[in-house]
Amino acid sequence: MSDSDWSKVDFQQFINEYGNEVLVDMAPVILYSKKDKEHEAYNSLIAFFFIAGGVLIYIASTYFLAPIFFNLPLFITIIAIATIIDILLIVNYIKTNVYIKPLECWLEIFRGESENNYVFYCFTYYPIFSGKCHPNAAKNVIFKLYQEQVLKSKIDIPQIEVYIKLNSQDKKLHKKIGYFLQYGEGNSFRDERIDLNSWKFFTYQKSENDNFLAVANWGHQFEWKDDLEYDFDKLHEYAPWVIQRWNNSNLKPLKGDFKTSINWDLRNIDSLPKLKPWEGDLELQEYQNPNANKEESLINEAIKKFVGYDRDIKRIKDIKDQILAIKSYFRDLYS
Repeated sequence: MSDSDWSKVDFQQFINEYGNEVLVDMAPVILYSKKDKEHEAYNSLIAFFFIAGGVLIYIASTYFLAPIFFNLPLFITIIAIATIIDILLIVNYIKTNVYIKPLECWLEIFRGESENNYVFYCFTYYPIFSGKCHPNAAKNVIFKLYQEQVLKSKIDIPQIEVYIKLNSQDKKLHKKIGYFLQYGEGNSFRDERIDLNSWKFFTYQKSENDNFLAVANWGHQFEWKDDLEYDFDKLHEYAPWVIQRWNNSNLKPLKGDFKTSINWDLRNIDSLPKLKPWEGDLELQEYQNPNANKEESLINEAIKKFVGYDRDIKRIKDIKDQILAIKSYFRDLYS
């Protein structure tokens, strides 16, 4: 697709011409799981209770043995050290007990070709999630290092394209065409491998009767609520599911200076609309993102370089000796 097929429209210019009601009305309602969260430091929690229990046993033993032997400085020292360790352990657990949720939604507007008085538009919505957690704990640490050193941000940015047709004379919505998005229906929420080229078109009728888009997996691809209801295990294991709607306060234009600040060009996102509704059946049109696996490839390259080609890593301790080297590798990658 050439750059001339679609042209980006200034957000305020569009509002001046058509108003913002259509932007809010077409924003896709999504369902997200309250169990989408970072890996928790369960070892810290277990150690916390173990030490706390030990302290209680020590205090009880000291009480009963006090008539025979009691050393106040030793008692205070042991209690103080145990308390400090326990505080550090519970703080570490709390820091890792982080839920991932949508924060806001960014928007880009593109104008396509015209048919008489009707103009094709694509609204590209970017629901911004507070993060993304790889199911593999070791790879998740490496992914976080990549975000920190290369992308400079830990937010995750999925993409939903909404195609419509507007009347250029009366400035009203003429037709709701449909959605184009990464479709992740049918897979487990925590499958390590997800297809990043699973783009699929759906007509607007698919969203009727409150058939919202649900987060399909940890990579924040989507599936329809009606499809999710057939996946009993996922539906109930990741309940409760929360409805996220967008309004004027959390729906915001995505501007060029902000894209620069979060290193947009280094992300595997193709901003331009991917379909041409004026060319016919959208369900037969296909799209392949050449940079879809860019992040995964760079992370795998770091693993091969510092951990080894034939090592199967699962736990953080499998890579703890290489963390600083991997961090430096990502820091120098684009410097």
